[in-house]
Amino acid sequence: EAAILNRGQYDQPATKVAGGVPASIREGSVNNRSDLADWMLHPEHPLVARVAVNRIWMTLWGVGLVATPEDFGSQGDIPEHRELLDHLAHSFMNDNWNVKRLCRRILMSATWQQSSERRADLTHIDPENRLLARGPQFRLSAEQIRDSALAASGLLSRTVGGPSVRPPQ
Repeated sequence: EAAILNRGQYDQPATKVAGGVPASIREGSVNNRSDLADWMLHPEHPLVARVAVNRIWMTLWGVGLVATPEDFGSQGDIPEHRELLDHLAHSFMNDNWNVKRLCRRILMSATWQQSSERRADLTHIDPENRLLARGPQFRLSAEQIRDSALAASGLLSRTVGGPSVRPPQ
């Protein structure tokens, strides 16, 4: 059972809520969560693909094509390169949501492979590199550095699963 909580307090349930999808997006055939998932992933509604592409772009470049990934709607920033975002989102959907292929497409592009040195003439025009005039400059996370060092040394285990690294205390 689910309920609307009185002033957000989990121990004060108020009105019971029935299962279903919001009326604002109900389109005759969208009646349950499975239908909602099919509707969200339909090629006519590329929002999910755009958000996914933006998050992957943000991981690679340090900033997304939409600078506000937490607010992708009407309140967020406008995409700096809308045509690029749309192209990548459509190709991502057409490639059956293949993340590896999307990353390869981005990493093999001339935009990614250009030098990341700052040019004096572009520093004043585009200090945040929103126009993609140079390669990305950002700090890697500690986990990315660790994994890169382990991979380069041949010590990175590619098997999934196994015993916990930190057993319960």
